[in-house]
Amino acid sequence: MKRIVYINIVAIVTLLLGLQSCNERENYMDGPSVLDIVEDVTINSKSAEIDHLSGTINISLAGGTDLSSVVFEATVPDGVTVTPASGSSLDLNSPTQVVVSNGFSERTYMVHATLLPSKVAFLGDGTTIAEIADDDVKAAAQWTEATYGTDFIYISFDELSDEALDGVNVIVYVYDNVGTSDQPAALLEKLNVLSKFYVQGGKIVAGLLGTGLVEELGRDNSGLRNIIGTGEGGNNPDTWGVGFTGSEVANIISAGLDFYAPNMAYVIDAGYKEDHNALWNLGSITNTPYTTFNSLYGAEPIAAWDWAVGGQGFAGIIVWNPFDRFEGYIITIGIGGMEWNMNDGRDNPYLSNVHKIYKNSIDYLLNK
Repeated sequence: MKRIVYINIVAIVTLLLGLQSCNERENYMDGPSVLDIVEDVTINSKSAEIDHLSGTINISLAGGTDLSSVVFEATVPDGVTVTPASGSSLDLNSPTQVVVSNGFSERTYMVHATLLPSKVAFLGDGTTIAEIADDDVKAAAQWTEATYGTDFIYISFDELSDEALDGVNVIVYVYDNVGTSDQPAALLEKLNVLSKFYVQGGKIVAGLLGTGLVEELGRDNSGLRNIIGTGEGGNNPDTWGVGFTGSEVANIISAGLDFYAPNMAYVIDAGYKEDHNALWNLGSITNTPYTTFNSLYGAEPIAAWDWAVGGQGFAGIIVWNPFDRFEGYIITIGIGGMEWNMNDGRDNPYLSNVHKIYKNSIDYLLNK
């Protein structure tokens, strides 16, 4: 009797092991594991972060995005389905469930969305925009206010504080001066506020002589920003333009420009010019200067003067990506011909190109 029971137990164990072995072979042969079968997810065309271990998909979207209707797109291998289907509209006002299946088992992911701060702040030396001293800086502030409306705030140097930057996503800092390129003392007194904002992930667009801020913040230690113009200016008969590299980021920042040739756009016509360049001299980098500069400093040169961009001898617009302890972004726009106000009172027919370059730069950072 005991022998029969023993034989039955052995038979049952053998059968169970056999079934388990079959299941393992079946799972192995019949398609990808469901642990990490979601290859890529975008929400409103922005890449999301996928955490397969926790089963979460996280996305940060620009402030003001209507979370009740965003476009969900997912890339999965052949034989795998995703529900809701790729291309569906999702309501992400609360975490939303996405289920993926390989036909034998399924995995649930929770999609979490957060909105980035929406404010665009302009820094200036006047108590109000009307009291800004320089004509180009004042015109830049007025344009920024008109462009971003209810998302715009103006912050004077004296009022700059952690509290003033609450809800700010991008700072616009345009500075112009005659005689010296030193940054304003009133701004440098608040450098710790800007540094905290930037190090913790804040974004800055710095124009004209304001590009020197990237050095003051410690982000640029190349010593190559040495093509500086601070003269009075004068009449010039030429039409000046900007040339872009054609890289992915360069194409974003130059989108919508009125090009006169591929990647080439005029920014100022004949007449009085201040010629306040603030450029990076890359002459000391003899081998692929733009690529080498980017690899050394985590900063991509994307534009220079139109006649010089191909030679890569200097850089006029640079995108400073997160690097080392700096979690934020800076775009420096140091091409002097990109003036905001004509000193001789004329209308610059290419001013819209200047506006578009700045707007594309701000909008690019708003989504970072």
